Amino acid sequence: MPGIPDPAPQGEGRHGVYLLTNPRSASNLFQKMMSKQPGYQNSGYKLFDAGFASLSQLEKGPLGQWPQEERKALYNAYQAGFDSLQDEIEDAQKNGKQVFLKEHALNLASPDKMFTHVYSSDKVEPLRLHERGLVNSSYTNPTCLPDSILLSMRPIIQIRNPILMYPSMVRAVSKSMGTMRPRQPMLEFILTLRHSRALYDWYLDQGGNLRPQVLDADDIINDRAAVRHVCLMTGLDPDAVLYEWEEREEPDPRKAAFLSTINASKGIIPSLAAKGVDFETEKEKWKAEFGEEDGEDLAKAVLASMADYKYLLSKRTYISSKRD
Repeated sequence: MPGIPDPAPQGEGRHGVYLLTNPRSASNLFQKMMSKQPGYQNSGYKLFDAGFASLSQLEKGPLGQWPQEERKALYNAYQAGFDSLQDEIEDAQKNGKQVFLKEHALNLASPDKMFTHVYSSDKVEPLRLHERGLVNSSYTNPTCLPDSILLSMRPIIQIRNPILMYPSMVRAVSKSMGTMRPRQPMLEFILTLRHSRALYDWYLDQGGNLRPQVLDADDIINDRAAVRHVCLMTGLDPDAVLYEWEEREEPDPRKAAFLSTINASKGIIPSLAAKGVDFETEKEKWKAEFGEEDGEDLAKAVLASMADYKYLLSKRTYISSKRD
């Protein structure tokens, strides 16, 4: 395989690549570009349904006050998602392949932590998902997954400038679910980069060879050298990256709201890059589009995330001269 040597059967990163993203970070674009990698099964969103179940019910009240059967059903949704993730890995192994899996970092947060973020006094048992075949699992990472599963894949953390990412998310969610406001608990939990930063820092703390590759949307859009570098660092084939494809339709209207750009495209759209975007100019556009109050709330969310964005941006292992 091009790039780094294939991991040892029992070594770190042996199962493949884990693309840890944020909503509206151009992650659909990058996944499409990697969809024909030789020796990989391309899949994702194993924990999406569970994460969405938590996010969409954050206004229901503290999780500790839910009826036990409803809380159990929510936890079971996470177990089902984790089972699907493990099934994908096992199926890839049977086919002599590794996985290329995508997941939004926020969907890996355990529901108890999601609800505690909204209801600080909420008390509920933590969710613990166990990897098959392991008697003892450690949980030092910021997600609901055991450390072992995160360490079994090579991480790529994909980010995007919040000035473009956050308003795009508000539009997509509102189109899919009806009007949503930035101050609502669901969007409040989504419009942040703290989940990605926490994962990055956790991986660094583990040492070894699993330093996450941080990739910004502008690098994906504008710089093939950056994409090539990430491929080489994670064992992907840089010569198998797609830069052209056919348009497609998504029959599910809820999914279509999030896939409209990639499905209507035949390749990378350079105008979607954030280079040169001005916060104050965009803020006025948000107030005109979403209303004065929501525009201000969106601006606050963007500003609150800039420190995390700049931190992660500084951790890229390939610094493109095209950004200067």
